[in-house]
Amino acid sequence: MSANPAELVLMGANSGAGTSESHPERRGLPGATEMCEDFRGSPCGHIDTYQEPEPRPQTLAQLGTLLDLYVKRSGGWKWGEIDFSGRGIKVAANPPGTQIYFIGGNQKISKGELTALCVDNTKEMADLGECMQIGYRANKAHVNGIASGYDHQFGDRTGRRPRLMYDRRGPQPRIFLVGGEYIAKIEGIDN
Repeated sequence: MSANPAELVLMGANSGAGTSESHPERRGLPGATEMCEDFRGSPCGHIDTYQEPEPRPQTLAQLGTLLDLYVKRSGGWKWGEIDFSGRGIKVAANPPGTQIYFIGGNQKISKGELTALCVDNTKEMADLGECMQIGYRANKAHVNGIASGYDHQFGDRTGRRPRLMYDRRGPQPRIFLVGGEYIAKIEGIDN
């Protein structure tokens, strides 16, 4: 375990003996196990541990692996795609499903990709625009039980989409969502 628990992020969970003395690593996952299992429709069979910079929450439910994000380019109607396939970025949510996080993997966005999105590539922190759609890969037992790709549009009912932000300070650049009215639930990411 980490000396600073605020830097410990646990995703997924083992549905077995959650508080067993023989498995102390399974303690402290209230809500994450249920969220992971409800979203996937099957038990989440393991715990992944990542060291993340503060102030990440300590417990998250793993939803899948990020494939791509689409943003509305500033000053235009066209969407820009950021392809994250093969970069090992996990999509996770807090236990109530009200906040999505991107964990681990290579989250770096090149200067060329930033320019293609009409974003000032000299900024250390950038607003990449309205996040229109998320694509991820997940096993969902209640769909077909096979790892499949899923796409969800943000704001399809409410019109309130999150904004995609990028922080390239430090050794590990990070992407993150701010705002919006989405929620992760058994049917997927809904808005």
